Amino acid sequence: MLELKDVILHSPAGKSRRPLSFLIQPGDICCVGGGSGSGKTTLVRSVLGFCPVASGYISIDGELVNWLSATTFRRQIFYIPSDVSAEGGGPSPFDDLTVRQLIEAQLQLGINRINIDNDHLSEAWQLLGLDESIGERRCGELSASKMRRALLSIGSQIHRDLLIADELTTGLTVEEEQKTLKFVRAMAQSGSAVLLTCLSDDLLLKQEENEHFIIRDLCGFGTAGASDSTACQTAHTHA
Repeated sequence: MLELKDVILHSPAGKSRRPLSFLIQPGDICCVGGGSGSGKTTLVRSVLGFCPVASGYISIDGELVNWLSATTFRRQIFYIPSDVSAEGGGPSPFDDLTVRQLIEAQLQLGINRINIDNDHLSEAWQLLGLDESIGERRCGELSASKMRRALLSIGSQIHRDLLIADELTTGLTVEEEQKTLKFVRAMAQSGSAVLLTCLSDDLLLKQEENEHFIIRDLCGFGTAGASDSTACQTAHTHA
């Protein structure tokens, strides 16, 4: 269970204009939308424990996320970054690996120790609209959108309590986005809580909200002014 309560994000650009609150239980999906620079990646880094919040709190299973607890909590999280390139946009250490080699390395990490299930992987790629030949492609040859879906494909093998994906659907066609959301919903139904970020014009934000699909908006950093309305952060969750 992930909870944000009256969270004000903090970044070099300042503090977020509006507090952010939501509760994601196992089986829930929360989608947080915003434009470039609105704080989506800062939000993700705050949940991961890399960026302290200016005020409010973030908790997982009732325990506060801070620099002391974050390392333990990250073991419960399956995280897909918006871009797997190196810091600053340089080459990634994974560029020369094939997608299959990268997945095998991920599955063999100390916290996982799972042998690759090729049949399961092929099925996941098909569900996500990825050609099976992607396994032999070098990571450095792929677009960010394909890399994010390739990483997502192992999510159902590495079951984590919380899936966090930053701009997972950016750059996808309508059909690809629908397939990706269907895959994510299946992961949620298997017991994961899911936090997604997306751009403000993403189709995810046009989904109908219900008790298991929550939508929030980010309105960026700076000082709240008279033009900032409560529409800056929307909540339409229905019981």
